[in-house]
Amino acid sequence: MKKDMLYSGLGFIALGIVFLILYIIMSGEGITSNFMGFSGGFTAPGIIMLYKYFHWSKPENEAAYEELLKNQKINAKDERKIMIRRISGHVMYTITITVLALLAFVLSLFDVDKWILLLIATLLIFEIAGGYIVYLHYNKKL
Repeated sequence: MKKDMLYSGLGFIALGIVFLILYIIMSGEGITSNFMGFSGGFTAPGIIMLYKYFHWSKPENEAAYEELLKNQKINAKDERKIMIRRISGHVMYTITITVLALLAFVLSLFDVDKWILLLIATLLIFEIAGGYIVYLHYNKKL
């Protein structure tokens, strides 16, 4: 197991503790609930990273870890799974564009603030333009 998993886990836990301290210090102000969420959001993955590091670093788990790495490498290069990931990405891209367009339309019917509609329209334009830019990039590259 790589040492960066250990260092990342410790970093996540440290950030979680920082946000917990901020939550305790700023108790009573409006943003404190976000700090508590960030605290849990950083601490839990950090603990999981540390657990994985120490679990897979044990000598008795070395063979199982090598098998796991081998299977992950095979799965990453499996052509069928690559094709499925690309298709699922395209489907979700299409669904996201459709949902953003419908959301902007429905919210305009309910006379929502203009800045909310502007934000959704900006996200829609960004999604379409970003998809086109990525397409052009890979069209040249491949």
